[in-house]
Amino acid sequence: MAWTQSDVDALKTAIADGRGARTITFGDQSVAFNSISEMLQLLATMQADVNANSGAQTRSRVAAYSKGV
Repeated sequence: MAWTQSDVDALKTAIADGRGARTITFGDQSVAFNSISEMLQLLATMQADVNANSGAQTRSRVAAYSKGV
């Protein structure tokens, strides 16, 4: 399923609601969640899909530390 920005926004709204909506409908498909953690995992997947389809790049940074020894 190709996710849209409106799907991402709907899930973000459900997460921010704080009550932990357990079932959300995206288009013609309903998704049931057991926890906020599952919602956040799907949100990451959805955002990656939307970014890939829009040509946007995701950025990540890696920090490296040394004791200087």
